[in-house]
Amino acid sequence: MKVLYLFIVITMPLVAVAQTVDPCTQNTPLTGGTLVQLSSSKTDLSGYISGTPYHYEVYAYSVGQNANIMYYGNQGGGAAYKAEWTNPNDYLGRVGYYWGTGGPYTQYKNIYCDFNYTRSGQGTGGNYSYIGIYGWTKNPLVEYYIVDDWFGNDNSPVTIATTGGQIVGSFTVDGAIYDVIENTRINQPSILGTTTTFTQIFSVRRTPRKCGTISVTEHFKEWTDNLKLPFGNQMYECSFLTEAGGGTGWLDASYLSFSQEDEPRESLTGNELILNNTLPKLHVNVLSGSDVNVNFTATGNGETELRLYNLTGSLIASTNLQTITGKNYSYTFNQGKLPSGVYVVQMNSNGNLEQTKVIIPE
Repeated sequence: MKVLYLFIVITMPLVAVAQTVDPCTQNTPLTGGTLVQLSSSKTDLSGYISGTPYHYEVYAYSVGQNANIMYYGNQGGGAAYKAEWTNPNDYLGRVGYYWGTGGPYTQYKNIYCDFNYTRSGQGTGGNYSYIGIYGWTKNPLVEYYIVDDWFGNDNSPVTIATTGGQIVGSFTVDGAIYDVIENTRINQPSILGTTTTFTQIFSVRRTPRKCGTISVTEHFKEWTDNLKLPFGNQMYECSFLTEAGGGTGWLDASYLSFSQEDEPRESLTGNELILNNTLPKLHVNVLSGSDVNVNFTATGNGETELRLYNLTGSLIASTNLQTITGKNYSYTFNQGKLPSGVYVVQMNSNGNLEQTKVIIPE
């Protein structure tokens, strides 16, 4: 059997992706589910979702006509839910991991969240809104956010005008730049009472998205190891959040799943390709502009097909090369200006398939 080993060299951030499901393809609407409805006497309801490892909570500071969450159980990754609200002062609906009083984040494996959802339009989340990862730590008390999307005007994303505090740094992960904000809340509601003082940490993605993977632990590492921000040594929760500071709107997930993995996935966290296993690697250069260059060494004779796909699975370009064992090859997909985003480079040699993701930066 002829085998071709690919070696790709990336000059941009890339991290190995281990999930077997691409969340951006999981867009079939879910049906059924269990409704949890708030009322004037019940403004905070929570519990575990049977048959899953997940916990839900729905909260509103004050309830208007409607504030609820409907979780879909073991459908759509197990953590999928629909959130709806009508004119609350503050609404939070979330599903994810709940420890109460857990250990430090380093006690857990690498946490990832894969998600796909649709939502109501711009301006339906009130004066502020956050969509993404949310949680608390204890000792010290910290409220944290990883914000990947929001309901505000696209030209006015989440900034310190929304969160308060100050920007203390920025970093690249999962193919995008996140700005990190630190804020202090004084005598405000928290998991420890209604008049507590605590730190808030926000990672805010500069380019919002509605599907993808959030490398949660990479944010924890950035906050604690590089930025030296306070972060509790007791994990309370890690959930996927929909928060709205008013308005009338909804969010409906078709896929939402958390995982804890021994090895980090390949992910764009810097300017080099991080490799986390000993299998043959496919290395890809993104050249000036957006040309995608593939370099590999053939370990077998025969025809090799290279293909370039976008994340929806549409074929962008392909080529067939005649290869000889031990010879080094280079091929550039020169398609002109490709939009920024995630692409897949695939190699097929006599039925042996290898592929890797590559990200065209902004």
